Amino acid sequence: MSDRDAFDPSVLDALALGLDPQKPESSLRDRLLGLVSTSGRFLPFLDRMMRIFDLPESRAKHELATIDDVEAGKGEDSEWDVLTPGVSVRDFEAGEACGEAHGGLVRIEPGHAFPRHSHVGEETLLVLQGRLEDEQGNRYRAGDTIVSADETAHELRVVGDEAVLYAALVVAIDIQPPQGELDDDDWDDDEDLD
Repeated sequence: MSDRDAFDPSVLDALALGLDPQKPESSLRDRLLGLVSTSGRFLPFLDRMMRIFDLPESRAKHELATIDDVEAGKGEDSEWDVLTPGVSVRDFEAGEACGEAHGGLVRIEPGHAFPRHSHVGEETLLVLQGRLEDEQGNRYRAGDTIVSADETAHELRVVGDEAVLYAALVVAIDIQPPQGELDDDDWDDDEDLD
């Protein structure tokens, strides 16, 4: 095709704007809405879930599918546990390449935070939905990966009105109680406090 025969993009845009909008077939619309409203919405993260957690595709899909269990209110059957008000967690076994680390899914409701905690070993988070902010003001959104080094500490708060969902690979964490919430029962009786 010569330059003289090439289409002007503005002409193509004008032609497209002149067409009457068409409604998709109901079956296509239903399939697309079904994917958005179920675990299919997390499929863009499948490859990264497989890599980070050393999981085969079927296991990674299963772990992502459990997110909808907590959202659908299937709390008793879904293996999700309430960590603190507004924070639910679900642990799962990571692959052999992850060593001592294990996987987890976390859901934080708007207006809540994952409590301040320190890491034993490196932590890797993959944000699946929503927006987070740490104590330093760093903001993260769906698709971001957050790596926290051994012995670091932070709190993660929800930004906005959408619940946050993320997958975490951790060895262990030590959740620190909010200041002023320790009582005498929190201390080990055998510990010398002198």
